[in-house]
Amino acid sequence: DMVVSGWHYHLRCTEDWVVTPLERFGGRSYQDLLNSLDPHDGLMAEIEEMTRRTLVHMARWNYKQPEFLELRYEDLLTDELMWFDRLFRHYGFDGSLLHDSMAIAHKYSRGNLSVVGDGHVRSGEPGEWREHFKPDHVAAFKELTGHLLVDLGYEQNLDW
Repeated sequence: DMVVSGWHYHLRCTEDWVVTPLERFGGRSYQDLLNSLDPHDGLMAEIEEMTRRTLVHMARWNYKQPEFLELRYEDLLTDELMWFDRLFRHYGFDGSLLHDSMAIAHKYSRGNLSVVGDGHVRSGEPGEWREHFKPDHVAAFKELTGHLLVDLGYEQNLDW
């Protein structure tokens, strides 16, 4: 899902690293590269870039650090305010700080965001990758990330 979301976002965003021409993209920006590709090849490029920039760090992260509260996106979607309350309390928010923080979380919750005209906010539904990935996308993802989805508990084995 991160790959699909990232691909859509990187087609239009204005982040410096995305719009700056780089030698490794043949003197083009990453965004120019993505926009020059059809959706199939664009997703393939995003799999490679996401693995290099993000997923490698997720694979190396120590998920057993008590000072961090690990949240899964799909869990957050089930009850955003409960999870934000838990998050804020984990980091010591209380009283008016907790109240104000929860008001902000509510204001910007997924249910209160309009997807019309926003190039970043899309469906946000977990599992959307299944609508976009073809067998060669799955094979490339598995090759580049190995057991990452198994290690993170998203899959039971590599037969997904």
